[in-house]
Amino acid sequence: MTISRRKILSGLGITTTILLSPLQLFATSLKEKIETFRDTLNGKLITRNDKNYELTRLSSVWQQVKPKQFPDCIVQAKNVDDVVAAVNFARTNHKQISIRCGGHSYYSSFLQNDKLMLDVSSLREVSIDTGKRQARVQVAMRSVDFMAEIAKHGFSFPAAHCGNVPLGGFLLGGGAGWNGEAWGGMSCFNISEVEVVTAQGQLIRANAEQNSDYYWAARGARPNFFGVVTEFVLDLYAEPKVILTTTLIWEVSRAKDVADWLEAHIRSMPENVEALFILTQNPDPKHEAGEERVCIVQVSAFSDTEAEARQALAPLSSSAMTDDCLAKTEYASTPIASLYEWDAMAYPQWRWDVDHLWSDDSAGDVVEKVIQHTRDMPSTRSSILLLLKPHTKELPDAAFSMIGSLYIACYAIWGSPDEDIPNNNWVKKTMTLLKENTKGHYVNESNYADNPERARGSFSAESLQKLKRLSSKHDPEHLFHSYL
Repeated sequence: MTISRRKILSGLGITTTILLSPLQLFATSLKEKIETFRDTLNGKLITRNDKNYELTRLSSVWQQVKPKQFPDCIVQAKNVDDVVAAVNFARTNHKQISIRCGGHSYYSSFLQNDKLMLDVSSLREVSIDTGKRQARVQVAMRSVDFMAEIAKHGFSFPAAHCGNVPLGGFLLGGGAGWNGEAWGGMSCFNISEVEVVTAQGQLIRANAEQNSDYYWAARGARPNFFGVVTEFVLDLYAEPKVILTTTLIWEVSRAKDVADWLEAHIRSMPENVEALFILTQNPDPKHEAGEERVCIVQVSAFSDTEAEARQALAPLSSSAMTDDCLAKTEYASTPIASLYEWDAMAYPQWRWDVDHLWSDDSAGDVVEKVIQHTRDMPSTRSSILLLLKPHTKELPDAAFSMIGSLYIACYAIWGSPDEDIPNNNWVKKTMTLLKENTKGHYVNESNYADNPERARGSFSAESLQKLKRLSSKHDPEHLFHSYL
């Protein structure tokens, strides 16, 4: 079947008939719709036919590994109206949506073939209500900027350890943030309300009493959320007047003993103490002959007075275990800004592969399994990190429903594409070595893009079923890409 269109050839007065197939007519119609949609936006629409498409696609990824995934078009929303318009356009034209906030998904889950990629990275407004001790903040505000802004009013928050990470994906996935044990356990439990664009293109507010399905899911669903969160209302904390950090370094051969020692001490230390255990390359370029791999203990106390912080950290200094340290720095003043500087220096924007697990096993047993694996690490910038969470409490009812007393993450960081295979294999072997210790996964740092069991293992069985049910209820046409 064909459909005719009459046309007068300019300047010749000749009438001709052009026959269009249904496919051609559809393509013409879609192109017109795209151009009409482009004209309605305050932000930008980039299609695969645009010259800047590939540059935009590549630059959307935070790290140097760029997946070969190609969205049909990219909407760079300038404001919430653009988000609503993009959702309505996608629904009307049967295009599934993937969402990019800051591009820090290690596996670039927002890059999906044939989808409309909705980029909300321009949504960065914030306002502080000092009376209510709350912040109203849009999703793409970076953690480091948010912390600096609320500090002007005497507040703090368990924001992401990496300052460049925006609040959006971090909070939607749970959020393991600064001083997390004392400030809500996981950062998402400090969300009081969210603003959401639904699959039907409606702008709603959701909290414990209103649109509670969205509120429940916004605290932990991450890539499986059935809407677009554009703004959070967050409960804030009094800014710690003093943050002191003790850093201790041993050769990796001592790692199991050190892990056992640290875990025994941290259980009796207050909630406002955060303890990291890191297996990595010796950071001292002038270190004497010996093992190049080390274990680093970094413990910070978030306190109101220096005396209180020193008292919290004192058990580490008084122990004989520290007598054979390679290096020791005690009670160093480390305001949030300097902690962010350390993190940025330790974790450059090179090529990355990451995976993660929760465990309830002892730190020493876990560490013992990966000591030789640390020695075999192909890149000197890589690490295995343990965050000890001895004060983990029963979780509130929310999508975030999987946690352990140990947060274990493997970070491979390297510079050249020629080194991809050995570094990727090193990460996979880490997860294999610790398979028996695995209780579940943390959706923000697990490779759920390539491993569906990571997405399932990031939720309790009950929460996973509820999330699937709510997704079908509120997004029956599966407008939003998910891993359910």
